[in-house]
Amino acid sequence: MAKKSISASSIQKGFQDYLLEEGKIPETVRIFTKYLKISDEDFYKYYGSLKNIEKSIWKDYFSRTLKVIQNDPEFEEMDGREKHLSFLYTLMEIVKPDRSYILYKLENKKPYELPELQGAKKVITDSDIDWAKNFQFLPDKAQSITQSAYKQVLWSHSVATLIFWVKDDSASASDTDVFIEKTTRTAFDIGELPALDSILDLSKFFLQKMGFSKAPA
Repeated sequence: MAKKSISASSIQKGFQDYLLEEGKIPETVRIFTKYLKISDEDFYKYYGSLKNIEKSIWKDYFSRTLKVIQNDPEFEEMDGREKHLSFLYTLMEIVKPDRSYILYKLENKKPYELPELQGAKKVITDSDIDWAKNFQFLPDKAQSITQSAYKQVLWSHSVATLIFWVKDDSASASDTDVFIEKTTRTAFDIGELPALDSILDLSKFFLQKMGFSKAPA
C-alpha cells in the first residue's frame, strides 16, 4: 500500500475539515493525527502545536498572494492603486476554495482580534511592499511614518474585504468586486482632491447594500 502523502498543506486542509465537521478544534494532537490517519511523528515534522496550524494557514494566504503578484512581470509597471487592486483580487482567488472555513472564522466574530490574523498581519506590515501611500508633500521623516501607517490601513482593508466577501450573497460575489474597486479608490484618494467624491460614492454603495437607498451604487 502506498504511503499516505503528508505535507504542511495537507495538514492545514485536514485541520480545516476537522474544524468544519466537528465545530471545534481538535483537543489534542493525538485526536487530530488519528483523524488524519498519520502518526504523531509525521505531524511534528511540520508543526510544533495545533495552534500553529491556523497561524500558518492565514500567513500562507497573504504570503502566497505576495508571491503571485510579485512574480507577475507586469506588476512593477503598475501604479500603487493598481498594485493594491492586484493584491486584493489575487488574495480573493487564493482564499476562494476555503470560503466555508473563512466564513466559520470570521462570521459574527471580531476578526481583527483573532490571534491567527495578527500573525498574518506581519506578512504585510513587515514586508517591503512599495505601493503603500507615500505623501510627497510631507518631509522625508514624516513620509516614512505615514507610509508605515498606511501599511496598517492596507492590512485592515484586506481583512475588511474578506469580511465583506463571506457575507456577499450576490451572483459570483460581484458585490465584492464593487467593494474592492470603491474602497481602494477611496483609500488611495485620501490626502488628494478626489477624496470627498470617493467617500461619497463609497457611502452611497453601503447605503444601497444595507437597504437604505434605492439609488444604484
